[in-house]
Amino acid sequence: MKNYPEKGVYLLEIKLTRSAEIIIGALGEKTFPAGYYFYAGTAQRTLPARLKRHYSKNKKFHWHIDYLLAVADLEADLVFTLPKTGECLLSNQLIKIGGKVIINGFGASDCNCDTHLIYFPLTSDLTKIKAGLLENKKLSKQLSNKN
Repeated sequence: MKNYPEKGVYLLEIKLTRSAEIIIGALGEKTFPAGYYFYAGTAQRTLPARLKRHYSKNKKFHWHIDYLLAVADLEADLVFTLPKTGECLLSNQLIKIGGKVIINGFGASDCNCDTHLIYFPLTSDLTKIKAGLLENKKLSKQLSNKN
């Protein structure tokens, strides 16, 4: 995982080519339409290990995102040097540029956000989405790993 810092906020770029019904722990069964999903998370220590775990297909499910990653493709990650609340900033910025909340509470059990998983249709321009993220000056420092 490149030369990532030991802690930080990350954004996973996920592609789901077909809609799926997935049971997400306590959230229950949810419908995920085909599309791109961006998941904002944080690691207060061992960020490289957390990202490596997300890319792994053989793992015990622990977080909401594990259930989605079992059926979708993790295409890339972006890492930001932000405080823990940066995952909320990322989610809100994605909504501001047109992303949709599909599953309330997904990945956001430790904050007041609706979700940390933001949806865009498969027809979306990923370059424009990433450029839209960086319109927020607080998000300009980033590292990325493209799969």
